[in-house]
Amino acid sequence: MIDKTFEFCAVGLAHVSPHGTFIKVNQKLCDFLGYERHILKNMTFQEITVAEYLNTDLSNLEQLLAGKIDSYAMEKQYLRKDGVAVWGKLTVSLVRDANDNPDFFISVVEDIDDKKRIEGELFQVEALFSKIVNEFSSRTFIWVASPDFKKMHYLNDGYQSIFGRSEYELYAKPLAFIDHVHEDDKAKVIEVFNQRPLKSWELQYRIYDVSGQIRYLHDRGSLIYDSKEQQTLILGAADDITKEKEQQQALEQAVNELAFLSQTDPLTGLINRREIFEQLSKEIERMKRDRHVSTLVYIDLNEFKQINDNYGHQVGDKALQVFSEKMQALLRDTDRMGRIGGDEFVVLLYGTKEKEVERFFARIDELAFVVLAQDNISIPIRYTVGWKEWSDELSSVQEWLDAADHAMYTIKKKPHGNEVVQINKQSYTRPHK
Repeated sequence: MIDKTFEFCAVGLAHVSPHGTFIKVNQKLCDFLGYERHILKNMTFQEITVAEYLNTDLSNLEQLLAGKIDSYAMEKQYLRKDGVAVWGKLTVSLVRDANDNPDFFISVVEDIDDKKRIEGELFQVEALFSKIVNEFSSRTFIWVASPDFKKMHYLNDGYQSIFGRSEYELYAKPLAFIDHVHEDDKAKVIEVFNQRPLKSWELQYRIYDVSGQIRYLHDRGSLIYDSKEQQTLILGAADDITKEKEQQQALEQAVNELAFLSQTDPLTGLINRREIFEQLSKEIERMKRDRHVSTLVYIDLNEFKQINDNYGHQVGDKALQVFSEKMQALLRDTDRMGRIGGDEFVVLLYGTKEKEVERFFARIDELAFVVLAQDNISIPIRYTVGWKEWSDELSSVQEWLDAADHAMYTIKKKPHGNEVVQINKQSYTRPHK
């Protein structure tokens, strides 16, 4: 029975003489080392032990022989018959004879080669992971904590790089980083980390670093579960996206500036011809829906060429600016004024009928539009206006503009000394200032 137990044991077994020669070996040990039984029994354990482990093994045997220890165990590498080093866990005890002299050693050898290989691979993976994580430390804050946030298990250098604060702050209190979140973002961050059960998250927020500068973080986290679907760890990673945010804001500002420039007349600051058409198109669509009509006014400055010729283009430009500023100041927030080109302007009077337009221009009739030239010479700015209330007979922006333009030029060409404002088929005259 004892022999069968020895032979069929699940681990390698051997009886070894005090000098190291194998006396008896089982098949499991032969299979592990790759030797036939009769060959292995003519060898010593010293011959099959990798050199760097031999001194430790012999030292343990000396203590065993001296009676200082009853047994010992160690992990060591054996040389297989094919020359490959394999890992085994060796446990040795000593059997003494009736006179208490050393008789033989009982060696138990467990095959742990696969285990050691996996441990080595895991170590390499962990080392690689640690290296990769540290490479991101300049812009990524990575941490691993317990589900109840009572213990921080791992923290890379990102916290110190981004927040400028010691990592021990989070080892003492894993959620201490929330103390540095921007006051306008703190509520949403607290809400995420206070939810129970905790769920995976992704959000952006601002923090103050140690110098008081604002940084933008893109934070995301996930939960790690065990085989029983219980939360075991929380993995968090927060990227410093401050540069990206600043670039995005700069781009948005540039886009807005370009959009403004594309819609604006650079001299007067009024909307330009392109934007006039865009806004009039929207107004036509609105009037088609609710039938609340507006009126389009066309304005042309009189004798503007003479201002340019007599006083120079700089004064002419100033005249356009003065007229634009003063006329626009008289309009409501809902009205729109634009420069159609040269010395011609249009005004959209929102929700205004033609009779109201007549009264509007009658009110501003006494206002003086004046530009100052060199030596404080006052130059009057005169203009002619015509307008057209939207009606179903019109079908497009261009037709509406043409109708208002025609009303204005009809008056402008009349041979008299006064400016005439046309209202449908009626008119009134305004003396020159």
